[in-house]
Amino acid sequence: MEPLRDPLEQAHATHVSGVLTEAEAMYRNILAAAPDTVPALVNLAAILAASGRLEEASLLEARAYVQPPWDGKPHKILATCHYRLGQFEQAAECYRAWLAEEPDNEIARHHLAACSGQGVPDRAPDRYVATLFDGMAEQFDHRLVSVLGYDGPGVMRALLEGDIPTDRSRDILDAGCGTGLCGPVLAPMARRLTGVDLSQAMLEKARARGVYDRLIHAELTAFLRNRPAGGDPMGFDPTGFDLIVMADALIYFGDLGEVFDVVAGALRPGGRFAFTLELLPQDDGTIPDFALLPSGRYAHSARHWTQRLVERGFRIRRSEAIVIRQEFCQPIHGAAVLAEIPAEVAAAVSP
Repeated sequence: MEPLRDPLEQAHATHVSGVLTEAEAMYRNILAAAPDTVPALVNLAAILAASGRLEEASLLEARAYVQPPWDGKPHKILATCHYRLGQFEQAAECYRAWLAEEPDNEIARHHLAACSGQGVPDRAPDRYVATLFDGMAEQFDHRLVSVLGYDGPGVMRALLEGDIPTDRSRDILDAGCGTGLCGPVLAPMARRLTGVDLSQAMLEKARARGVYDRLIHAELTAFLRNRPAGGDPMGFDPTGFDLIVMADALIYFGDLGEVFDVVAGALRPGGRFAFTLELLPQDDGTIPDFALLPSGRYAHSARHWTQRLVERGFRIRRSEAIVIRQEFCQPIHGAAVLAEIPAEVAAAVSP
């Protein structure tokens, strides 16, 4: 039998024979000489993924996918791959092409703004948030917790420990509750636990946990601004909440002033406000107060959220640096904050 002469054929033969270390080295040599060789990218990615090296594997898969020909490749996936590679201009072009095909697609529109920096909204549009999370609801908990390493419930438990007793004496709002991941943490503290979310599909998942007294389909700032001024047929006190929690909800808002306004107006005297947010990479005074990142999420400077709280009379009780989640195997840094609305401030801002 004539020996294999083509390096790619040799690498593939070594790969299928199970000599993976040698096959990996051969694929790497091929890519060093010809970085866009798709079979080498795909096969090396498979070897790396099988050995748990997911970060590099995902990069190689993205590099392979963006190679021509592009006919038949969905613009959405091409955009995601370019984003994964840090090629935000190319990602924007793909989102622009996707939006041309589907002019009413809010996901394409929002991510075009995020990657291009053009037409950036003040906050993520309601239709974008609802569409995004309705589509993610079935796999949300697995993806967020098992894949992305999210531990919002643990962060909230640590933030509230020693401040809010587990005596079921508080009226608590889980604003942007999603599938209710924080519900089991908050329920032992709650006389009544309310959840609010824009995604009906996420609310159904939250309902299945059986820990919420009521779940409301609404945008959280609209709910806080328009909560009942008179009697509530479900027996909820309309005078406000003792604790409002926003775990991973503020990443869909730019300037936090409006959110903090309605929270201040919805808290009882001495009420607590617990939240997490994503931080901009550095905070040396030269960065903006907030920015819509290519991920489609908003990140904030510590200067911004601190200033907005203080302007509205909040007293910061605790703030901690946290890792919100992993993205492409890299940590996303944020902050967990617990603030209090003093009695005299609550009296002044209450409707």
